[in-house]
Formats: sequence, structure tokens, C-alpha cells
Amino acid sequence: MTKGSNPFDETFSTLKHLPFLFVGAGMSRRYMGTPGWTDLLRLYANIIHPGNDLALETFKETTDDEDWPAITSRIEKEFNQLWLTHEDFSAARKKHATAIKSGTSPFKLEVARYFASAKPLNQDKHLIDELATLSNVAKRSVAGLITTNYDSLLEGVFKDYDVFIGQEQLLFSNTQGVAEIYKIHGCCSDPNSIIINGKDYEAFNNRNAYLAAKLLTVFVEHPIIFLGYSISDPNIKSILEAITSCLSQENLELLRKRLIFVEYSFEPLDSPEISGFSINFGKGTSIEMTRIKLNNFLPLYSSLLSQKFQYNPKLLRQLKRDIYKLVTTNEPIDRFAIIDIEDDARIDQYEVLAGVGVTGKGDNGHHTPKASELFEDIVFDNHTFHIESLVEKALTPLIKGHSNSLPLHKYIREYSDNGKRTAPSSVTRYAKHSLDEFLSETLKNRRKQHPIESVEILNTEATTEEKKAELFTNLVTLENEAQALGDFLKSYLTEHPGILDSKNKEHNALKTNLKRLIKIYDWLLYGKQKTPETPSEKAIK
Repeated sequence: MTKGSNPFDETFSTLKHLPFLFVGAGMSRRYMGTPGWTDLLRLYANIIHPGNDLALETFKETTDDEDWPAITSRIEKEFNQLWLTHEDFSAARKKHATAIKSGTSPFKLEVARYFASAKPLNQDKHLIDELATLSNVAKRSVAGLITTNYDSLLEGVFKDYDVFIGQEQLLFSNTQGVAEIYKIHGCCSDPNSIIINGKDYEAFNNRNAYLAAKLLTVFVEHPIIFLGYSISDPNIKSILEAITSCLSQENLELLRKRLIFVEYSFEPLDSPEISGFSINFGKGTSIEMTRIKLNNFLPLYSSLLSQKFQYNPKLLRQLKRDIYKLVTTNEPIDRFAIIDIEDDARIDQYEVLAGVGVTGKGDNGHHTPKASELFEDIVFDNHTFHIESLVEKALTPLIKGHSNSLPLHKYIREYSDNGKRTAPSSVTRYAKHSLDEFLSETLKNRRKQHPIESVEILNTEATTEEKKAELFTNLVTLENEAQALGDFLKSYLTEHPGILDSKNKEHNALKTNLKRLIKIYDWLLYGKQKTPETPSEKAIK
């Protein structure tokens, strides 16, 4: 990707803090095919009046001004009567008898069941790539999420985030503002928490000022990126209005720079549209924000990836929680431990943690190189790492901090000393052993659909060096092109020093391509039919 080709880099480069995502139904519709509010109500209206394509419209006629909470209340009332009496629901009545007797609405039970059964779509390759990129964003590039969705899509993508369901749980919990999901309209895991009918919205709106106060710190300290909403969505408007009422004009100006509304365009766009937008609440109050209109989320997610927490957000949340507890209660913490800053698996074992990545004293000290130093060393063989320290101490946390994907074969081979010893399994398990393992499904399909027969043809097709980095994996003869690949990498990295450095916030797609090629080059030179077998591998054979 050439400089300036990602249209969102300029928008996000000025943000000093990681964003909160405010996620609406459009995101679940995109990735899981679930309906918005209107289509959901049409589904249940048709169950009540089967065969009537205008069933929803019959409910709308009984209310004024398309009051959707009121329409929902009427649908819920008739659906509950049907559910409690019709033989089609006899099994469900038996299963949920206790919940119904305790006051749970059958309509909410069915809505919860519907969304709980929703799964990510797996037919569209582009959407799969988008969701995979969002999963990478989830690791360190988002502070937290707010959503009005009932489904569990976000919990599946943001796996290590703590979830707070409903207004009440959010208002009366000690949230930390890091690695958290706030499901303010409830969740399919708790049918009673779902906000959907007129009574629900009345209670929700009565507490809106309290919710706004709870979210105010998030809005003031973080950029807020709205995804999956219409820009006229009443839920968003009511929350923004409540927050606006708490702020001075000076602070509203600061807030303007942090609000980014992303709106999906169903019409083709040559490029995303980025502009200013204002929401007027009447009585002389309004709020301004940046509006982005797009029909491809990949560049947006890629730009978000350029900003990251230095450390695991789950760990940071736990530290904030326990320090808060210590300060406010003066209660000593049961256990204090010093563990590796990247040791995700052990985080839950401790109440307070101090993460340590590098020490420099005595025999226990070791140097943890930057990932960019490893990549450069594979190409130029220009670093003199202490191999025991690198393999036994530094590589494991470094691997975990870089999505379990680094060039490893050179160091495993050097450590093995001609088979005299075996590198730790915490390192060798992440070494790849075939070309396909370095390629995503998208790249494998592209390689099949557009094979390049030789380096000469590649040089002809690739009009730029950046394009060559993108198309190198299409080479049919790639497994035999270590020399050509090495020459290209040495030439490009010499001409563009620092391109692989993590501080370089540009050229994300290009950096990904280059790093993939370096990992393949590492495998071709040091791993292909050369990596020593571990004892477990020998035993299997």
C-alpha cells in the first residue's frame, strides 16, 4: 500500500488514545445476517398472522408516528398469547415453564433464542477477511465497546473482554474502561435484560441521564467510533443528547474531534467519503462529528491496527481493578506475583500482577529484541543474538506479542547445534513447516486463480516493488526461489530502512506482505527439510 492510499490513516493518526467502538445492528447484519428491529418485528408479526405479507403493517396501523416500542408491545402481547396456547410451542412451554412462571416474557425468550443461535457467515471471503482483521484489532487496538445488540458476535471477536449486560449492571459495577463490553440494551444470554418494548424503553429513558454520566468518562477520554448505525438512529441521538447536556461548549468542541460516525453505503463508492456532520437537538444545542461513508471495512480496520496498547488489555484491566480496590478499601491483596507481561494464560491466577519483559542484572537478565530486528536478521544476517538467551527466554513472550507469527527456523536451527539439543516446545510449536501454512485462504485462492509461472513473469506483471511484494506468493516455483526472494528483500529493505519498525504507522498492508515473505524466506533457508524433529514428533513417527 503506497503512502496515503489508506484514506483513514489521516483521520486516526491524530487520535491520542485508543477508541471505544459503539456497535449497532448493522454490524451483526453484515457478519451474521441477523435482522434489524423492523425485520425482526416482521418475523414475529408473520408468526402471529401466517400468510399475511402485511402482518407488520396491521400492527403499525394501530399506533401513531411509527412508535416502534409501542408497536413491539402490541406484537409481544399477541405473540405471548399464541405462545402460551398453541401446540407449536408446547415443547418450548415445557422447557421454560419455570422462567415463565417467574415473569419472563415468552416473546423475549424467543428473541433471545433467535439471536443466541446466530453464527458468523462463512460464504463470503471478503467478509471473512474483514472479520479476521477485526479479530486482530480486538487484540490491542480497541479500549472497549458499547453496543445495543442482543447477539454474541462481539464476545466471539473480543474474547478476553469482560461483559456488562444491561443498564443496571453497568451502573452498579466498578468498570475500569479497559477491555470491557457494555451491552446497554441487554443480551440473548439473559432474556429479561432485553430492551425491546414500550415499557422497557420508558424505564431505559428514565435512567438515560445516569447512563450518560457513567459513559461520560469514556466519551471524554476516548475517541468513539460508531459502527452499524444509521446516522439518524434515535438510540444514538438520545444518548448523545444526554451527554451533550452535561458538557460546556468548550468540552463539546473537544468531543467533536473524538466522535467518528461510520455509515455503510449500499451504493458503489469509488472511495470512502469523509466529511463533517452535525446533529441538532433543538433548544440551541447540537454536536458535531466526523462522518465516514464506505462500503468496505478492511481499510478502516487496517488503519485501526496501526494503534495498539503496548501490553495485553486484559492484564491492564486487572491491574486497574486491583489497584482501585487497594486504594479505596485499604485491603491487602492476597497474592502479588511478577510474571511475564505477555503470559496471558496465567493472568487469572493473580489479583495483582507486575509484568516484566526485560531485565538487565546478573545471570537472570536477558535481552528481548524487537520483532523488526528478527525480521532484519533473517534477511541480512546482521545481528549477534545470544542464542540460548534468545530461544530459552526471549522468544516465547515475543511470539505471543506478535500473533504467534515470527521467523523462527534460523534460531531453532542454531540452537539445536546439529541436533545436540531441542528448542523449547513453546517456540517450536509456532514454527510453520509448509508454504500453505504461511498463506491465508484468500491468498491460497488467489494463487490458484492467478498462478505466476516464473520470476521473469512476476517482474513483468509487477509494475512496482510494492506490487511485487504482494504477488510474490503467487509464484508457482516459490519453494525453489530462495535466492530470488532474498535478493528482492535485501534490495527493498536497503532502499526503505525502518519500514518494518512498529513505530512506522504507515504501509500496513505492505509491511504484512514483507513480513510474510521474510517468514517464508526463513523457512526456505533454515526450515525446509532441515528443522530438527522434537522428541514428540519422533515418537509419533
